[in-house]
Amino acid sequence: MHKYVITTLLIAMVALSGCQKEQPLIKASIGNAGSLSGFYGIRDVAIQTTGGGWTGFGYGAVNGYPGKSADIGKMGIPAHIKGTWRKGWSYDDELVYYRIDAPIDAELAEKKIRTLQNYYKDYQPTRGSMQVIVDEERIQVMFTVGCYSYRMDCSPSEDADPNGWVVMNPSSTTEVVVLFDGKGESSPVPFE
Repeated sequence: MHKYVITTLLIAMVALSGCQKEQPLIKASIGNAGSLSGFYGIRDVAIQTTGGGWTGFGYGAVNGYPGKSADIGKMGIPAHIKGTWRKGWSYDDELVYYRIDAPIDAELAEKKIRTLQNYYKDYQPTRGSMQVIVDEERIQVMFTVGCYSYRMDCSPSEDADPNGWVVMNPSSTTEVVVLFDGKGESSPVPFE
């Protein structure tokens, strides 16, 4: 009888040792708003999370990547993006206006964030940055945990990204996952 109990306990221990509790999702505490093609005014772009709250990325005049940054509290998984931006710096420039109102695949976004969170062999991320990047009518939402190979080991774990979601950021300094990549409508005059 004792032999069967010990065997059953050993089987249960082996089975349970393969089960790991999923790590809590790293939430973004820093927001960036930037551009890939010159001067822009990002006035009122905001992202809604799965929890229903909105986080604003309307940081005004930006030029370059990653652009301006701000503390955004603890932003969770993005589910919707809405807002307007403008190409051009002043009224002497030929201004073009853009807007978007689009859903973000929140389930896929969470999978991508988790992939990046567990991507590195030795680096243990503790915070993330959510980035809104514009390039004419194109607008992207990226997430990074900021592992910079010039000052830390950013080697990936084996088979860390089977879907190929982790890519280098536009300045080739760290890895990001692109959570949304869409195009807004354009206008030569401001939207009402």
